[in-house]
Amino acid sequence: MAQETTRIFNSAIGASAIAASFELGILDELSRSDPLDIEAFSDKADLTPWSVASILDVLAGFGIVVVSDDKKTARRGPEFDGAFEDKGYFLWLMRGYGNLLHNLASIVKNGNCTMEGIARDGKYIAMAGRDYGAQFVDPHFNAAIEEEPFTVAADLGCGSAERLIGLAKARSEFRGVGVEVNKGAVDLARRSIRQAGLEERVKVVHFDVKNLVYQPEFEDVEVLFSFFMGHDLWPRPNCLKAFRSIRSAFPSLKRFLFCDTYRSDVEPGDEPIFTLGFEFTHALMGQYIPSVAEWEDLFGEAGWSCSTRRDISIPYSSIFDLRPVAEA
Repeated sequence: MAQETTRIFNSAIGASAIAASFELGILDELSRSDPLDIEAFSDKADLTPWSVASILDVLAGFGIVVVSDDKKTARRGPEFDGAFEDKGYFLWLMRGYGNLLHNLASIVKNGNCTMEGIARDGKYIAMAGRDYGAQFVDPHFNAAIEEEPFTVAADLGCGSAERLIGLAKARSEFRGVGVEVNKGAVDLARRSIRQAGLEERVKVVHFDVKNLVYQPEFEDVEVLFSFFMGHDLWPRPNCLKAFRSIRSAFPSLKRFLFCDTYRSDVEPGDEPIFTLGFEFTHALMGQYIPSVAEWEDLFGEAGWSCSTRRDISIPYSSIFDLRPVAEA
């Protein structure tokens, strides 16, 4: 048992070191330059070299890097590729939910377990999402969206509107509309669209998906997509209402690419990376995570048929290709 508790203790430090080395650019630098000159990198990044060396020593204990005896250089270790691939998950947990982890015993007291009390850090959640989204989501999404022709698309929970901007840059005829409830994200998206010179073809509306109603910008939308926000619509009656309102809000809609992480129902201790963190943090917030079967049951009742389900490279996550069912 002592060996297991030692592993758990040391793993907590290792998780912090991976998150920090991602945020500070250490892992990116090592992916480009092997070996890494610790002092030169520290000077360039305005970091204390002995602190960087300490982070690298922790990573070395997990085989991620190999540090030279004189502590002047570090090179990629046998576990580097895995850590580099999964680095976004560590940033998501340690920085995005760092306040929750640090104050767990206080947060679970009555009156404290609220969204405000947990204080998720959206900046780091977004940074992490960009990293693992580009690797584990976008290749599947790009393959799915290219299967059928379209001109006008909308993104529910568009955030900074990166996907819409990318589609507009790649397709000269494309028009897009983003729907976002967070005012700060709306401002960021509109600023990004303006900087890209796409104001005539990409719009963002400030609206809550939970209470979606028709907007003039929705009239010609043929394809709709949404990523990792569906579980926030539960409990089931609320989610059912939202999925029905989506159908009526987009009169020309032909296809809804809906992506989310569902409940794993695996035995404790058998969870892959991300799953335990995702289910633990949401359970603490009192947020229900539906299973695949619960999603599929809801789709049918809300008037959608699922033509295909495409598993992505994030554990227990899929893109559901939904089509509106014609009303009798």
